[in-house]
Amino acid sequence: MVASSQAAVEYDLTSDGAVQNINGAIFMQWTDTEPMGSGRINAFVGIQGKGGGGSQHGYNTTGVREFDTTPDSKALLLSEIPTVAFVLGGTNYREFWLDINQNSTHNILSLDKLKIHMGSVSDLTGYLTNPAFGAPIYDLDAGGDNYVKLDYNLNPGSGKGDMLLFVPDSAFIGAGDYIYLYSMFGVTINGADGFEEWAVGIGEPIIPEPTTMALLALGTAMLLRIRKR
Repeated sequence: MVASSQAAVEYDLTSDGAVQNINGAIFMQWTDTEPMGSGRINAFVGIQGKGGGGSQHGYNTTGVREFDTTPDSKALLLSEIPTVAFVLGGTNYREFWLDINQNSTHNILSLDKLKIHMGSVSDLTGYLTNPAFGAPIYDLDAGGDNYVKLDYNLNPGSGKGDMLLFVPDSAFIGAGDYIYLYSMFGVTINGADGFEEWAVGIGEPIIPEPTTMALLALGTAMLLRIRKR
């Protein structure tokens, strides 16, 4: 981790298999040759800027779309997000996938904001002013300004996964069955050339397999996360 010129803390996922823990959630660089649009996953929100780079942000809702949210964004039920477990600690996590779309020469992108909320209806809107969103159950910037550094070139092509996000299942305790995911890209590193897309994972079992093991220090403990391919 290094400090950016904006004093934000950088969490680097630009190396193959990189893993970071941010406020209890696990962020993992991920390469998957399978297209994300083949029905293997449930994409629920897309974010498309106005062109020419710059920042872009949005969230899923069936209500009035705001900011840079694409028209095909939709409601997301908690029951649609699969639960997976890591090897150590027996902690269950909800799994999300992120696909970024840049180009080979403008390949680095920052994920600057990420907030997850729970709601009782699917059509909330007015994100910046509507108290119905309530406090986020997860916030990338809780306790300080953070961003995640991503590299499109590690898995180039539209519709391919670039990052896995695991949020502790214990965070999803509250009123409401609907999940809202708000994110913003391209503030710290202006690489937002194409649309970004969030989806839920497929809940594959995570079992020991040394050839695919990723290691992360969590204080004095070591988190081993293995995906069987």
